[in-house]
Amino acid sequence: MSYPKKLSREAIVAAALAHIETHGVDALSMRTLAADLGVAPNALYRYFPSKTDLSFALADEAGRILLSALQAAANGLTLLDAVRATAQTYLHFARTRPALYAVKMSHCKSGGEEPPSHAQVWDFVLSFTADLHTPWDREDLALSLWAALHGLVELDRADMLDGRDAQATLNVMLDVLLAGLASGLAATTSASATPQPRQA
Repeated sequence: MSYPKKLSREAIVAAALAHIETHGVDALSMRTLAADLGVAPNALYRYFPSKTDLSFALADEAGRILLSALQAAANGLTLLDAVRATAQTYLHFARTRPALYAVKMSHCKSGGEEPPSHAQVWDFVLSFTADLHTPWDREDLALSLWAALHGLVELDRADMLDGRDAQATLNVMLDVLLAGLASGLAATTSASATPQPRQA
């Protein structure tokens, strides 16, 4: 059986992402995607044995797109400014590209395997705490920042902010979190500067 010369995993993923951004995640099927590409549905199964496999690939690519946006936002900024810019970009991505955000969050694993970009996004978040000297465990700190941001985004997606502006709420959240982070940094710096008693 012959297949269109231009059909590839990359072309299928790109077409699928375009489809869900236009029509929503639930509107995607192998049949509708095949129609978009001008091929028979069976042609897609050469590259993706099931829709679950396709969704896994979409989640991975959506994660890569998000990661690229986060990295660009943080580039060249000081730590606290980078955290703020990253958080604002994450919220903006979720609000302006809801289908990509949804597919990233809804199809996190396939057969126990996690899309590579999910770990890459987490490593990027964790990198903010790599060189920090605070009273907190660096992974706990990164997870706390991530959990607060993710929670706000999910409340916004569910329309549960009681009419409050998500961006304004994010700014308040960041002011509180970053003030706490700055306080932790200051406390650790002060403690390290305090002369320690000599051991006998």
